[in-house]
Formats: sequence, C-alpha cells, structure tokens
Amino acid sequence: MSERVYGFGIIGAGIIAPTHCKAIRALPNARLAACCDLERPKAEKLAAEFEIPQVCTDYRELIRRDDVDVVEVVTWSGVHAEQGIAAAEAGKHVIVTKPMDTRLERIDALIEACRANGVKLGATHQFRSYPSYRRLKNAIDEGRLGRLWMGNGLLKWWRGQDYYDSAAWRGTWALDGGGALMNQAIHYVDMLTWLMGPPRSLTGYTATQNHAIEVEDCATAAIQFENGALGAFQAATCTYKGLPARIEVHGERGNVVLEGDQIVLWDVEGEALETGEAGVGSLAGPGGSLGAGVQAHAEQIADVLAAIEEDREPALNGAEARRAVEIILAIYESARTGERWDFR
Repeated sequence: MSERVYGFGIIGAGIIAPTHCKAIRALPNARLAACCDLERPKAEKLAAEFEIPQVCTDYRELIRRDDVDVVEVVTWSGVHAEQGIAAAEAGKHVIVTKPMDTRLERIDALIEACRANGVKLGATHQFRSYPSYRRLKNAIDEGRLGRLWMGNGLLKWWRGQDYYDSAAWRGTWALDGGGALMNQAIHYVDMLTWLMGPPRSLTGYTATQNHAIEVEDCATAAIQFENGALGAFQAATCTYKGLPARIEVHGERGNVVLEGDQIVLWDVEGEALETGEAGVGSLAGPGGSLGAGVQAHAEQIADVLAAIEEDREPALNGAEARRAVEIILAIYESARTGERWDFR
C-alpha cells in the first residue's frame, strides 16, 4: 500500500454520520477534510466533534474541494445517486450508505457515472464484516452445511410516531423510498441473500398498521432462491417493544441461528454445538477499541481505499449493493399487484 492519505468529505450530518467519522479516523490512510449539511449548525456540530476543518451547506462546494478525494454520501435515501453522480463527475471516489438509492435506474446511473469517470464506488452493508456473519458465510461457502434448504430473516423492531415526525423525509416514498423494508431491514435483506444466494422469485405483502406515514411499517415475503432453497423475510417497525433481528439458515448438515447479530445456535454436523459469538472486532482507533458497528464500517471503507490502490472493484461495490434494493422493490411491486415477482 502507498503512503498516500485520502481526504474524505461527508455529505450529511445526520444520525449515521458520526459512525462514519469514527471509522474514517480509525484508518491510518484516511483523514476528515470537510463535511456538509443543509442545516449548517448540524454540520458545525459534527465538525467540532471530529475536528473537521471545513464546513459547508452545499454539497457541490464540498465535491469541488481539492483536499477531498473520497466522498461519503450519508443523506436522504432518495438523493444518494444524484449526489454520488455529481461526486463521480468531479473525479471523486464515492461511498454510499444504505440504500444506494431508492430507484434501480438511478443506481445504474451512479454505477455508470463512476465507471465512466474512472473512480471507485463502494457501499456500506456493515453486517457483512461482523465476525459472526462471516463465520456463517465461510461455513456455507465451504459446504459444511451441505445443500441449503431454508433461510429466513426477521427484523421486528419498534419505532414510535415521534421517530417519523423527527424529519420530514422519514416515512415518505420520495425521500425514504419505503418504510420498514427500505430503511430498517435493508441490511438484513442484503445479509440473507449474501448467505443464501440470489432469489428466483418472491411473493410479498405490505401494510401500514400503526403509524401515520405513507409507507409500510409491516411487510412479509415468501422467497424461492436460485439454489432451490425456500425462505421468508419479515420486517416491521410496529412490533410491541421490539425484538432482536434474527437470521436462520438450515441445510442438510446443520442449523445456524443468529439473533441480535450473535450466534445463538451453531449445530453443524461434526462441529461442537456452540453459541454466543458476537460481532465485535479488534480494530482500535483514537480513544481505544471500536464498537462492532464502527469496526465494520472501518473495514469496508478500508477495502474501498485498498481497491483504489490496487485498481480493482471494492468487495461491496455498486452491483452488490444494488441487489438488496432490487429485492425490496420487488416485494413492493408484488404487494401492489398481488402477483408473484420473477427475477430475470
């Protein structure tokens, strides 16, 4: 690896921005150069907390800066591609938080803009970097579970009406792109298909049970995967008190269950019956060890920087991140039409 240090510009100073800032500061070849938010006090607060030298309210000003090499887009879901394309056209590498965008045509335009301008496009689905999920992924890839029969994902959380009322974009089709599926559950849609493989078809149902919002707060889908396995996915933000997210994988030689991102059941033929492996890594940054979420973000940002150095695609590139959005949009369309959605 070269000794180059990459300057990062952060577009968006909302809830997830501090996690990205902590992750960037943990990397020896990255530094925070600038941040931007439409509400200047929010950007100034982020800048003060993380010693970011430059603040602005127009993302176009940020991407024009010579000291910004990589742009992190952590704004409203429905403007991710627009801002990422502008960054790519300015010659900046791009990292986009989930979802890449809420429309496939915009994601495809972002992927093409990065390709055409010779810059890298990365995404953050941080749970892929948790040791617990990586352990299961390795076991599947090595064939230790045998043929997969079934894979299920359940995200049954609670969000009060005050959560949706806290920002005008939340719970809207235009800027949130959906509800429990697109905003909260997308990481676990990504996780389930990362483990089980791509889907062949699905049938979806959605409802708004408990909130005054445009979008769904409850959804379910029955899935057939390309490998012949069956599955189900459920997402909600109206579950009483909320429950831990859960992933279940069943194969001819084993059952593995993760709950709250920890292994609660590891029953694989020829292996000890184990539970309890958490998703906590060991990367240390300023101030000591990082939490699991920051650690995972840092690993994925580090891979994008390595991809720049090695002139390769990031492990979690635009095409990989696109798949979860495609599946969620398929669930919405199936729920709207009442018909099965077949992937082609």
